[in-house]
Amino acid sequence: MPPASTHNIVAGSRPKKKAISRQHKANLYAQIQDTKFRRYIQHDLAQYREYLNEGGAAVYSSSELDALERSGVSDRLPPRATGYYLDLAKRSEAVRNLIKARPEEMDDLSGEADPSNQLSYSPIPGLLHKYELVLLYVVRTCSSWCRYCYRSDFLTGKTAKDTASIHEIADYITGHNAKVEAGETDRPRIREALLSGGDPMVLSNRNLFDYLNGLAEAGLDVIRIGTKEMAFFPERFDDNFFDMIDLFHELHPQVLISFMVHFTHADEFLMLDEDGAYSFDEHGRPLRNPLVGGVAKRMRQRSFITLENQTPIIDSVNDDADALRLMQRELKRMGVNNHYFFQCREIEGHRAFAVPVERSFELHRDSQHGLSGIERSRFALSVEAGKMEVVGLTDPAPEMRGKLPGPLGQALADGIIVFRQHRSPYSDQQGDLVIARRNPEALWVTGYEDRIIYDGRKPGSDQQFGALLAALAPELIAAE
Repeated sequence: MPPASTHNIVAGSRPKKKAISRQHKANLYAQIQDTKFRRYIQHDLAQYREYLNEGGAAVYSSSELDALERSGVSDRLPPRATGYYLDLAKRSEAVRNLIKARPEEMDDLSGEADPSNQLSYSPIPGLLHKYELVLLYVVRTCSSWCRYCYRSDFLTGKTAKDTASIHEIADYITGHNAKVEAGETDRPRIREALLSGGDPMVLSNRNLFDYLNGLAEAGLDVIRIGTKEMAFFPERFDDNFFDMIDLFHELHPQVLISFMVHFTHADEFLMLDEDGAYSFDEHGRPLRNPLVGGVAKRMRQRSFITLENQTPIIDSVNDDADALRLMQRELKRMGVNNHYFFQCREIEGHRAFAVPVERSFELHRDSQHGLSGIERSRFALSVEAGKMEVVGLTDPAPEMRGKLPGPLGQALADGIIVFRQHRSPYSDQQGDLVIARRNPEALWVTGYEDRIIYDGRKPGSDQQFGALLAALAPELIAAE
């Protein structure tokens, strides 16, 4: 069972005690310089109207803004974007749909307030401990807000999640790893941490260094930084930032930094003309946005940095196999590994932008055609039990209906979907399968729970085959 959350702290109420991180390190922190950025963030509808009056990029029409205000969409997640990204949105429908609020988001607010029951894995505020990797909430904002964001509950403060104190986190990591060393727990050693939020790259260089240095001093091998800032505001990765990262590497040369970037469409990193068309070199290769390409190049020049991309498949943004294929191919050519494509999580309001699971799988499957082995990716659902990869589908075979009794014949007739526990916090469930009757309308794994014919998440063969055996019992008794 996951560790129960034991904290009842009001979000944002705890002092983070930054001064402790910098105690006796004045000379070190004096080497870290911060840049004052002007992202021109437009937050909520009233500020966007002011931005338009000042000549900003017109992404919404006046009637659309009126409809949004009537719908109360800001109560779910206020629209937010940088001036850089709004200018990109003028030229790209996919980018526009990624940040553009829709009144229909408010039509159906069903979904999980705390996606995948994350708080049950939170032993101390600001920390999720599920695998050998821990996740830290380090900031409650991003430069722009994706409408499908599965951390919207944290951004808006609707759940009890709080930002992490590096001192509490470091104490927890060292304490847990000491228990592992002493054989007091069968959970694995914590080796990695993922800085998340919000977007860690909206932090100042000094504040980001607090977390990086504290985690390295706690003995971690890999620190991941989850960010979409390369898409939202690539100017953030300036000389001062790289100086800070290089300083960190001098202090901790054995620690790998992995940037878990979040590109959702190729329009975010390829060069677009004023009409939104790509430009190509003499060999037919699309040219990159020089700002984004420049950041990727500087990252790759550092052997201690890797770049990994992961993103969900979203309605009217990237639900196109050709667009997914282009993105994977060009990301790899830019030096970014294709890590995961995810199913849109079952957050509140997800029905406005989620693509059905089976349709997402088919889009991803089709996008793999023509990609080399090093360009390919996985398609998965990040659920409470871990990451469930969709392995495959069988086509419906209506001629099988009635040839086999009960749910097995029905499943063969409707088709089968197979999931695999690609990543699990429990060693005895790693690689287990879940097999269910297909449901073309399902938007999440919950759409299959009443259709499962084999459930590897359960202990013992009786429970794993339980639903199938129970349904077949009448037919088996009759056959006897």
